Amino acid sequence: MKPNSSSSILSAGSVRSVLLPVLLLLIGGSLEIQARTWWNEAWSTRTKFTVDTSDNGVPLPDAAGTATVVVRLHDGNFDFASAKEDGSDLRFVDSDDKTMLASQIEKFDPVMNEGFVWVKIPDVKAGATREIYLYSARNEKKKPAKGEKTDLPKTAFDADTITVYHFNEHGTPPGDSSGEGIRAETPGIPVEGSMIGGGVKLDGKKPISIPANPKAAVLEAAPFTWMSWVKPTVLAPESIIYSRKDGAAALKIGLDNGAPFFEITGPAGTQRSVPAAPLAAGTWKHLALVSDGTRTTLYVDGNAVGNLPVAMPALNGPAFIGGEEGKGSFGGEIDEMEISKSARSAALIKLAALGQGQQNAKLLVAGKPEPAKVSFFDSLGLFGYLLKSVTVDAWVVIGVLGIMSAISWIVMVAKNNYIKSLSKGSKEFMNQWHHLSKDITALDTDDEEQLATLGGKADAAHIKFIHSTPIYRVYHLGCQEIRARVGKGEGLTHRSIEAIESSLEAQVTRESTRLNSMMVLLTICIAGGPYVGLLGTIIGVMITFGEIAMLGEVDINAIAPGIAAALLATVAGLVVAIPALFGYNYLSVQVKEITTDLRLFVEEFITKMAEFYPEKDFSGSSH
Repeated sequence: MKPNSSSSILSAGSVRSVLLPVLLLLIGGSLEIQARTWWNEAWSTRTKFTVDTSDNGVPLPDAAGTATVVVRLHDGNFDFASAKEDGSDLRFVDSDDKTMLASQIEKFDPVMNEGFVWVKIPDVKAGATREIYLYSARNEKKKPAKGEKTDLPKTAFDADTITVYHFNEHGTPPGDSSGEGIRAETPGIPVEGSMIGGGVKLDGKKPISIPANPKAAVLEAAPFTWMSWVKPTVLAPESIIYSRKDGAAALKIGLDNGAPFFEITGPAGTQRSVPAAPLAAGTWKHLALVSDGTRTTLYVDGNAVGNLPVAMPALNGPAFIGGEEGKGSFGGEIDEMEISKSARSAALIKLAALGQGQQNAKLLVAGKPEPAKVSFFDSLGLFGYLLKSVTVDAWVVIGVLGIMSAISWIVMVAKNNYIKSLSKGSKEFMNQWHHLSKDITALDTDDEEQLATLGGKADAAHIKFIHSTPIYRVYHLGCQEIRARVGKGEGLTHRSIEAIESSLEAQVTRESTRLNSMMVLLTICIAGGPYVGLLGTIIGVMITFGEIAMLGEVDINAIAPGIAAALLATVAGLVVAIPALFGYNYLSVQVKEITTDLRLFVEEFITKMAEFYPEKDFSGSSH
């Protein structure tokens, strides 16, 4: 009978069947690059706004290009509790979730749950939709990744914008939000809850004066745009909203009994547009004046209502809001006055008129606030921060070490379970062996009844289990050698006993080799793990210092994460080697004990064999 050896050792096939899915999982995990759709993990909340210039939103006649729009925040589209009290942690990001957009806060009131933020959006097309994201809830404990920009761009208005008055001051002259610093000299009457945030009220007696400033100078026949929101309370004749004069040259924009008009005095004399349809008192209207160098057009709510074939004269004198020099005339409210040194397109004027006014809710459609998804790295705290700083090359090394670690643990667990099983089977076999009194080959059988008489379990599964042990295979070989040399009741010569002993010793050696199979993988992990980890660390440190050399400056915040993350490769190497070292030593002792037991069994077997099969002399009698 040949014992079943297919399950007696940790075969290469069984190891491959266990390792293959694990290796594929590790390799896949190490090579997978998850698309991060979150601009910066230091911000934990975001709200998506859809800019809609289709027929369902604010339809435009043409592409508006780069435009600065106002985002109205309220408790219906924004969680004010998630932001800082002054809104300084608000960040707008473009649809690619990478490019930060310039923005400017006009008002942010977490008590009243009201906010107005001006955001510069590039490439606004007609008949299209695009997304922008508002990020808030800045976590100061989280540091941005190396090289990641989180500071706001300098201005929310383009370089052609020379004056922006939000009129959100309280009793002080209006300040310029364009960055040019063209501040007014006299204040108006502040109004809370105006068209957009705060506004200013004029009583028709004292205008707001703006001193002459070279930055605000208008060249002759140069492009020019003026626009503002107005709400007249009294429809009086010659009600001047904005005026500017420089010698004989002058510009007036106003209402004549509510009818919008403009008047330009230049080298060709004074020319005045035909008054448009009168405005209603107590109603907000968006007025705009655009001159392209040859023709000047007046717009009301984004629609052209009058034009003249005249260019702007050269103007470098003071300007006045709500009247003319030395006198006032306009009575009502004014909000959001903007002056540019370029001729804004009809599409941009339309976008400003509708996007800043009551149509703002259609232009910017807010989605539901989204909390940041807590990644696995975030849940690990400082260690997770270091993991996020690991470079690609270090991840490759750590991935290799992960494969080595998986192999070592699979070998250790499988080998330990196998040795425990062998020890149990060997003890049961030796219990039956010690019950033998006459025929030492009696255990080399599948006869359940015969084995039951020797104190062992007699079911087929248990017999198969006993036959799979190394000690039984040695015993089985010895029984085969005895049967090959003697007949029933015959003895063995001294030379035959030595030959059988040699065969048994050779079988013990083969069993020892089987027991040590796959142990070489542990030695590879023990010796190679630290070196592979050290390689990853050296490469990581080299890359970190190379980046510093290219930047030409030393920043501890740039060095520390890179070096700390590079050291993780060495840590990973030690994590592979240390358990493998302990496991190898433990398993080696267990294998040595089994091998020692096998050699002791061989000696005991030879002794019993010599007793049961005494040597025959030449006369044929035993002695």
